[in-house]
Amino acid sequence: SIRSFALSSSFFILALIAAFAFVDHSDACAPTGMNMSGRRKRSVEDDVHVIVASSEPFDLSKAEENMVNVEKKLNEFADVEGISFKQLQELPRTPENVGGKFGVHFTVEGAFEKCARVLQFIQAAANEVTEVVSGTVKCGAFDAVHVTKK
Repeated sequence: SIRSFALSSSFFILALIAAFAFVDHSDACAPTGMNMSGRRKRSVEDDVHVIVASSEPFDLSKAEENMVNVEKKLNEFADVEGISFKQLQELPRTPENVGGKFGVHFTVEGAFEKCARVLQFIQAAANEVTEVVSGTVKCGAFDAVHVTKK
């Protein structure tokens, strides 16, 4: 029907736009100055923090396995939507207990300018991926935004 086509099209567009935050987060902000060691300075206020909560109970002994499963489901969701992006394993990540559920905390460095895209992708994933129950996106110094299934 026209309504389901419009919904699937809008999810595709949201996911496509949001995935670019993971595709090339290196160009998300202008280069910064050098520090004393000759390395580029990076402001943590330019980072985007994403926590994706799964339906699995939190079990630290299964952290690596559960993180791989969450990443796999996010990649599968992007593939269904026709999106190809870098492996999430390349992003700094840690396990997190989200109200007793297993969560993965990703840090997308220097992606502040793409925060809205990341939020849209996480909202779509929370609604479409059975194993994802919620997500939280924190952009720089702004308050975190929590999304759940509709």
